[in-house]
Amino acid sequence: MTTEKTGRDGAHVVLAMTAICMMVVGFNTTAVATILPNLKAEFDLTPSALQWVMAIYTVVSATLVTIVSRLGDITGKMGVFFFGMIVFATGSAFAMLAQDTVMLLIGRGAQGAGAAALFGTSLSILTAATPDEERASVTGAWGAIVGLAIGVGPIVGGASAHYISWRGVFAIDLVLLIAAFVIGLRVSRSGYVPDTRLAGARFDLAGAIAMILLLGPLSFALSNGESQGWGTRLTLIPICVSAVAVVALVITSRRSDDPLIELRYFRHPRYLMAAMGMFFTGFMLFGFFVYFNTFVQSPDTFGYSAIGAGLSILPLSASMFVVSVIAPRFLAPYSFQWPVIGGMWLMACGFLLLTGTTNSTDYSELWWKLVIIGVGLGIGFSLLPRLALRLLPEEHVGQGSGVVNAFLYFGATLGAVIGGLAESITIRWGLSEVIDALPAGSTQRADLAHALTHGTPSQVQQLLAGLDPDTGATLAHALRDLQDNAFNSVMFVAALAALAAMLLAILLLRGPVPPVHSAAELTRQPR
Repeated sequence: MTTEKTGRDGAHVVLAMTAICMMVVGFNTTAVATILPNLKAEFDLTPSALQWVMAIYTVVSATLVTIVSRLGDITGKMGVFFFGMIVFATGSAFAMLAQDTVMLLIGRGAQGAGAAALFGTSLSILTAATPDEERASVTGAWGAIVGLAIGVGPIVGGASAHYISWRGVFAIDLVLLIAAFVIGLRVSRSGYVPDTRLAGARFDLAGAIAMILLLGPLSFALSNGESQGWGTRLTLIPICVSAVAVVALVITSRRSDDPLIELRYFRHPRYLMAAMGMFFTGFMLFGFFVYFNTFVQSPDTFGYSAIGAGLSILPLSASMFVVSVIAPRFLAPYSFQWPVIGGMWLMACGFLLLTGTTNSTDYSELWWKLVIIGVGLGIGFSLLPRLALRLLPEEHVGQGSGVVNAFLYFGATLGAVIGGLAESITIRWGLSEVIDALPAGSTQRADLAHALTHGTPSQVQQLLAGLDPDTGATLAHALRDLQDNAFNSVMFVAALAALAAMLLAILLLRGPVPPVHSAAELTRQPR
């Protein structure tokens, strides 16, 4: 009884440590989206640079999360977890003290590396420290905390930007990480996390290099394709490098006795669904948060302050948290088939409903749509990781956690990129209508078209200030309509992603619930 009680108490302490770090990781996933207008004004960022403030965090995380997860399996998860806290704190300090765009992006990149270490090991640490009978509820709490952090990020970030400074967002990181580090010292001294290092395991260096060359250049190419041109060397060369890296990753995984990623697990339809489901969840999450925040804070639409934008997402945040807490607890003994399908369907409905939003839409027409999306996101974040990890043998839980989170982060990166692509295409198609608002033969047409697509806010404002009042009013109205259409295009893309995920769930989650650790049988099959 004493041992059992000690195990439970230790699991709760470990939960507190991992929860605080997940609050930091999740918080930075969305809080920074709320302060994008502040960063845009502070550093006079171009649309491309603004996109990279968000993208570099997820690009680095997606690239490294599988690698650091595997390092945790081999060298010890707690050491990697402590390393993640230190690196994340260093990145937060850089971002907080940033004096230019370069320093800001370095800080965000370091945060992404720290997030990879924290996200890649936290769930496996918690699983190892928790008795079997409590794992469903504890991992459910972990998912709920991630959902809560993502949900309240815009509120806290907005409040900080409104009442203190956008730099306060990164100061909050430092305070929370110090608290987590202190708790981590207690966890380490008390031995609450068993030593799960794999005896005799080797790090797959070739696989790690292939993974970096796959995700890093691909993310870079996707993030820069629209601004630099899809047919330029700066886009095509990274894509070619990634294509070669895919082949190299498959070859190294097949030849290695202890691969970085065990590809045979993807033959299990539920493991594949968990990974792809997290990809689409990340895709929709970033596609929504980045563009919803910039839309509602635009002076040409709702004109919300940073805190107002954060509070406007509260219905989504609250419903996401409640569902994340409840779903694993009540659904643990059953198949996740219909809940996952239902969650994706709810997100598709919510995003489709948002495609009718305009600058004159009242908030009373929005909040209930956000609740629908929040319920779907809560189901995804709480059930999909457990769907994957329960299938794996204990020695590969860390690897599985890294893979699932890599899919989440890469999906988030692609969501921001594809959302930006949908927005820019809509703007380009509608630009002729906007430019037609200028008098025929105006020499400002070309300058305005370039500024709207690639220019900084100050360049756009400077050009608009040079117009006569009537022309300016007509142009402003056309720009507002164009902004509405661009936002609705992003929401439509998110809805398509949700529908794709729903169809995958229908195909891959059929049949009875497989036994725990059943994917281990796949490793005995030929490569």
